[in-house]
Amino acid sequence: MRDNLINIFLEKNNQLNLSAIRDYDWIMTKHILDSIELNKFFELEKWNKVCDIGTGWWFPLLPLAMTNPEVDFVWIDARRKKVDAVNEMIDKLWIKNAKCTRSRIEDFTDQFDYITARAVWYVDKIISRSYNLLKKWWNFIFYKQYDEVELNVLNDLCKKFNLKIVNTHRYSLFDWDIERVIYVITKI
Repeated sequence: MRDNLINIFLEKNNQLNLSAIRDYDWIMTKHILDSIELNKFFELEKWNKVCDIGTGWWFPLLPLAMTNPEVDFVWIDARRKKVDAVNEMIDKLWIKNAKCTRSRIEDFTDQFDYITARAVWYVDKIISRSYNLLKKWWNFIFYKQYDEVELNVLNDLCKKFNLKIVNTHRYSLFDWDIERVIYVITKI
């Protein structure tokens, strides 16, 4: 299934110019392995709902949906081109636990157990715009490039929104890679 994901991504990338990464191995490393890094230290709970904010062209949630088949995944994005492309990808890969919805985050009313965001916006925008989508006692999961300034902003936001960073997973995908981090943040 991984090969199908990469091949379909390459096909769509030629049509829509989704990413500058066009090499099979780099797609595997920089998109897929980065997306499933979460599975190494955090277990998504069976039957829960995960919402991805700003699809990031199928990452992290397509790889997460493929590796966590008993978790429901929803993408929210305001751009029709992205929503149509993601739904087409879901259909081609026969992924039954995922769907994409066209909406602005501020207009969406469902609530979720987890909200993920990978390399989109700054944390202040993500939290303020999507806080109402997160159920009580559940988690934000942010994939970010490690940045001390942004971590300080995140700590201030945690105080403001009554949140707590419960896990900080720092990693690199290869030797000369940037330092990456996944923050798991819960409502308290």
